[in-house]
Amino acid sequence: MYPWLHLGNFTISTYSLLFLCAYIIGGAITYFEAKRQRRATEAILRVALGALVGGLLGAKLSMLIFLGPATFIKDLPYLWFSGQAWTGAFFGGYLGVILVKRFNHINYSTGDIFALALPLAQAIGRLGNLLGGDPFGLPSTLPWALMQHGVRRQPSALYELVLDLILFAIILRLRDKMPRPGDLFKLYVVGYCSFRFLVDFTRADPHVFLGFTLVQVLYAITILWFSSSLWLSWRESREARRVSENQAREIV
Repeated sequence: MYPWLHLGNFTISTYSLLFLCAYIIGGAITYFEAKRQRRATEAILRVALGALVGGLLGAKLSMLIFLGPATFIKDLPYLWFSGQAWTGAFFGGYLGVILVKRFNHINYSTGDIFALALPLAQAIGRLGNLLGGDPFGLPSTLPWALMQHGVRRQPSALYELVLDLILFAIILRLRDKMPRPGDLFKLYVVGYCSFRFLVDFTRADPHVFLGFTLVQVLYAITILWFSSSLWLSWRESREARRVSENQAREIV
């Protein structure tokens, strides 16, 4: 583990440094995707800022739930460089986008612009977790287990890093092949939440319901919601294509 990077007289948290890189690279990819889709507009910039602010607030404030009020208050002096949850960032960012779109009367889908950037940014963030020695995996005797505070544990951050890169490759391949606008983002949500649901079985997080962690409970609901929406979109697109083909045959 390498939680700190020493540069002369300066000491930088590798966790914070890599999360900063994740935000920068994620923002750059989002910008290029907006230009590629010819949507690099002021409206999209407002949506992106809403996602960023909501994500930052959600990442920090959600630690109140994951750590508990007492630990959260005790750790407040350190939260500027640690203590942020992607689950909180996701829901906070999503809420930020919804609010910005509502206040600005933006009624078209914007999620596809962010879909490619998110898994790559998450992979970079998980590298920061891996180097910083967080999160704690379950004790393990596997050959690739990592030493964390004197105990060999499952490398949960490494698992998620690899799965995030796989999801990035899938999104990259399918980004122009989804039936309808917004479907690529739904695919990202279903893919990431499914991967994270599985990874949580290797983490030493507390179980809150029927042997599942809080994240697994939240993501199970999210998977069902976005999967049904994605399936409905695919079915409606297929039906519209079938009607169009029948009309074309009638004309011929």
